[in-house]
Amino acid sequence: MQLMRNQLRQVFSRVNDAHAGLLMQRGLTDWEENEKPIKARLIDTVANVTASDLYVLAFDRWLDATHEDGNEAFATVTAKIDGRLLTGLALGGTLETAATTHHTYGMPMLAGSSIKGAVRSYTEHLFAERDENGELQFEKSDNVNKLVIQEQKQGILDILFGTDAEDDHQGDAGYLIWHDAWWIPMVSDQGSVLTGNDYKPFVGDVVTVHHPKYYSRELDAALDMENPVPNQQIAIQGSFYFVIQGEQKWVHFARELLKETLANTGLGAKGASGYGYFTLDDTLNNEIAKRYSKGVPVDTTADPLGAIRQVIKYLDESQLIESLSKGKNALFKDLGLDKDNDDDVQKVVQVVIEEFSELVDSWSDAQKKSNTEKAYKFVQKYRS
Repeated sequence: MQLMRNQLRQVFSRVNDAHAGLLMQRGLTDWEENEKPIKARLIDTVANVTASDLYVLAFDRWLDATHEDGNEAFATVTAKIDGRLLTGLALGGTLETAATTHHTYGMPMLAGSSIKGAVRSYTEHLFAERDENGELQFEKSDNVNKLVIQEQKQGILDILFGTDAEDDHQGDAGYLIWHDAWWIPMVSDQGSVLTGNDYKPFVGDVVTVHHPKYYSRELDAALDMENPVPNQQIAIQGSFYFVIQGEQKWVHFARELLKETLANTGLGAKGASGYGYFTLDDTLNNEIAKRYSKGVPVDTTADPLGAIRQVIKYLDESQLIESLSKGKNALFKDLGLDKDNDDDVQKVVQVVIEEFSELVDSWSDAQKKSNTEKAYKFVQKYRS
């Protein structure tokens, strides 16, 4: 049975920055009894979608509005998926399982409510009462076993995550705003969207169901004699930008809890199978901070070296070493300075010392003829 008009078929064969959410919901071209080949083609189409220029503009606008370097009311985290992420499976559509996407742009999104719930669950386990053997303590409430929270920690949970409605008071959502997490579109130094396979948001995946009759309740127990059924679906790869908004001290505390949650328990479905865990990448964090700084005007009156600082302060150690050794030409070209002019070199070295004094000192015993030694000697030569 044909499910798509002929005019749309011509467009559908050429999509690359289409709305992935719509493809997952309405992208099946035909229906037949053996739908696996058609489903596989649709998954390949979704996996080929890249971030559009419009989404990059929207992301950069969100970054400009929320990055913590520009507003104390925000705390941010950038984290990379360690493998793959499954989220929004129950949304279904033509693929039976789907992925949560931004309503407008079709790129992966993690709902703020889901993030808040995951961090709350992690925090409750941290704050729970334990017996002398270290076992968690539970109490039954409305026929549900709930963790017993340490009395002195309950107020912290209420501020971070809110309270449930009870007979004597109305519930509240807490004092912090847990914003939706945006998928990070990676761009080149010239601002163009990177479209290689490693930079695409979606990827085809297979989750194999080993006990289909047990899960469909045809059997009372799972038996190893059942035939496994491979299930094709969409997974998410790449990195996300998380934002928490509220009073400064509380959002910074919440940020640390979020980091621990991402690394230790993850987000999304099938965490027991290794999906949904994240790694915190300083290089990625510096890249996002640098990307934010490009949209901030430099006040050279208040900081005469501000333009240089804006480039250098967001380099990680390996990038800094390369920029001060074999990459000096590229660095000075990027800064619009002359590496053969002592005054220009002095300005760069001054900023390096102001931003990375202890790090540079740690290079003093670097291996001979290494880039680290070259960078150290370069700085020392012009260090005042």
